[in-house]
Amino acid sequence: MASTGEAQTQGGSGEAQDGGTPPSNLPTFFVICHSQIQASRALSLLSESEQASVLKYYHLNDAKMSLASHLLKHMAITKYCNVPWPQSTISRDTNGKPCFIPKGATKPVTMDFNVSHQAGIVSFIASVGFDARVDVGTDVVCANERERHDYAHIETKGFFDWVDMHGDVFAESELNHMKLSPVPINLGRPDVSMRGFAKDALSRCQWRNAKLDLKVTAVDGEESVAQVDSNSVVDKKLRRFYAMWCLREAYVKMTGEALLAPWLKDLEISDVQAPDAASDIQEANSLVGGEVVKEFNIFFKGRKVTDVKMELSALGPAYMVAGSLSMPKDNPDLALGPWHILRLEEDILSVAERTL
Repeated sequence: MASTGEAQTQGGSGEAQDGGTPPSNLPTFFVICHSQIQASRALSLLSESEQASVLKYYHLNDAKMSLASHLLKHMAITKYCNVPWPQSTISRDTNGKPCFIPKGATKPVTMDFNVSHQAGIVSFIASVGFDARVDVGTDVVCANERERHDYAHIETKGFFDWVDMHGDVFAESELNHMKLSPVPINLGRPDVSMRGFAKDALSRCQWRNAKLDLKVTAVDGEESVAQVDSNSVVDKKLRRFYAMWCLREAYVKMTGEALLAPWLKDLEISDVQAPDAASDIQEANSLVGGEVVKEFNIFFKGRKVTDVKMELSALGPAYMVAGSLSMPKDNPDLALGPWHILRLEEDILSVAERTL
């Protein structure tokens, strides 16, 4: 089995660490599932029903991500609840979230954990060591995984129609923000800025394969025209959409409900801009950490939400990973830590096999 920890990244705060246990009550991990895996060795650590849920997938990458998801949950219970791997039975709470109920106990231990997987990456977040349960959620997205499919729809019906396909999931204010709010564009000159009609043209841009002539003004007042490729505008709007999807998924999963929750359109995460990828990425498969966004305006039924903290981190050129936690009243300064890369063999299977 090849190592899954070649990448370097950053998340929450500070540099990510390759493997090991983060010094936090909120461990955050991700596993890279592109490498070869000794499936028989890893599968043997799961129950028969869990093995069946992994093997039902037709595509190998989907099976790998399912396998890593199961292993991460067992690893968290084994490591943080101090029980042997065979006793790390995963149950479900009243909301359907995975939990751990020790043998002979009638209620789960005060920990919470959540996993997400997309395009070969599995993210994991947990809360451990608190007097009361701290709910957490995570989501990971890859903004270009469905690029061909997304482009095909946009080139036929426009970006606004593409956004409207997801209208049941987002608040109306969020849909308008995705379509019409400005996105940062490089005009090729640091001494010019846009005004009025130029900003409106960017806001209304929804078609690919076009050129936008934007009137710009230099610091000395001189006006000129800058030409912008509409593809770059649409790509930034797409990335912002996936950033907003990622945040919303993490929030909803924190609550224990799904994207079918009846209150979805009452939740608003306002004025989101996608975190920028690192500027020095050399390889398309790199997961080097980019910008981390930590401040969000969250509203529920018009009221500002103050007891939830969220972060959104850029990984490589296309991935973004979000973490969400319900803030305990006695610890208002609680913060998410960095995302740690876990190697399947050294950091997960070794934990399991030491306790068999």
